[in-house]
Amino acid sequence: MRTDDDATPSGDVRRAEYRGPEPVPGNPLRALFSAALWRGCAHLATDAVAGLAGLGAILLLLIAVCLVPLALIGVPLGVTGGSLLFLLGDLERTRFAVTCRLYLPPVRRPDVTQSPGRASVALLTARATWRQAGYFVLLVPVACGTFVGVVLAWAMPLTLLFLPFYYRQLPSGRADVGPLTITNAGSAIAVAAVALLIGSLGTPLVVRALLAVDVFLARRLLAAPPREALTERVERLTESRARVLDAAEEERRRIERDLHDGAQQQLVAMQMTLGRLRSRMKSAGDAEGLALVDDARREARQAIGELRDLTRGLHPPVLTDRGLDAALSAIAARAPVPVTVDVQVEPRPSITIEAIAYFVVTEALTNVAKHAAAERAWVTIRRAGDRLLLTICDDGRGGATPEHGTGLAGLADRVAGVDGSLHVTSPAGGPTSIEVELPCDS
Repeated sequence: MRTDDDATPSGDVRRAEYRGPEPVPGNPLRALFSAALWRGCAHLATDAVAGLAGLGAILLLLIAVCLVPLALIGVPLGVTGGSLLFLLGDLERTRFAVTCRLYLPPVRRPDVTQSPGRASVALLTARATWRQAGYFVLLVPVACGTFVGVVLAWAMPLTLLFLPFYYRQLPSGRADVGPLTITNAGSAIAVAAVALLIGSLGTPLVVRALLAVDVFLARRLLAAPPREALTERVERLTESRARVLDAAEEERRRIERDLHDGAQQQLVAMQMTLGRLRSRMKSAGDAEGLALVDDARREARQAIGELRDLTRGLHPPVLTDRGLDAALSAIAARAPVPVTVDVQVEPRPSITIEAIAYFVVTEALTNVAKHAAAERAWVTIRRAGDRLLLTICDDGRGGATPEHGTGLAGLADRVAGVDGSLHVTSPAGGPTSIEVELPCDS
């Protein structure tokens, strides 16, 4: 299934990481006519600009660290320097994508929307900050080597290629090429031919080697480590799933409100109207009409009852207003089997977790009534730190398993949707115990 995260550019970057970079062809003759060679040369020629810009951001960051005691200056300067470093990192990843077709997973940015002091600490303590700083520091000497290398790789063959056209214009009327002295057109043409051959074969190989150094450095320091990228992906999917669950729960609450405030109120009003009509018809002595009105009132009461059961199944209002204790106590009061409810949950978890806990207990109690042949049931709910612990027990005949279609598989799926766990202990002859653990995010 395609998620929203998959559709984002960052999702595409992560998937494309392993199909880059686009290599310069190993065949030198093919390489000369390859766009990858010329884009690679442009990349190598601009390494120095990127390195110097990165050094500027690092210098600003170091100045901010030195001025931390002067919080009014050091803190905002640190946030600015760190943000600039991450911006340059993004631009550098874009440069690799454009010139080398190398897609690097973006690093996680620290949260700078909080207070300046906390934002500054987050930036200065983030591993990604210093990884990118290390990249730009190393890029400067690497850029010097790559710039000199790519210039020489092109300049030397081209200079010798045109030797026959200018060697006579030199002050001495001749040209010294290493141990050779060029004094006539024949030797100049021979040198030019050799230069063309060496340049055609060697220049693409030199560019290819220099690009390999750049790519190696970028993959080690500019890209997020594979484990970090995977962790971020998991966290994004977890957050996305939590938003979907919250939205679904909010939609159920909206439908419950609409039914309660709309259709249910209209049915109640209709029942009251029928009551007034019955009084008038009774006074008029219309026995046949009175029977029809009684039938209509009876059907209206039945519809109201069914509608109330439906709204309780969507999201009981008492759960929102008074929490799990009151909501489950109401369920226990209507259960055909005596149920003891013990709920101690402070502080209250999120609405989504409360709703899941409520429906797990109600479904479990329904199973007890239908299948367990139990005389009693017990429900215990406790909050332990960031976990909500539920235990539903009965003294029935046991033998309950998720594979037997008793609704436990659906409960396990509902619990797993929020990274919870469900464990069933139900030996033949009983008793049955269902233990559920749910995460609490508040």
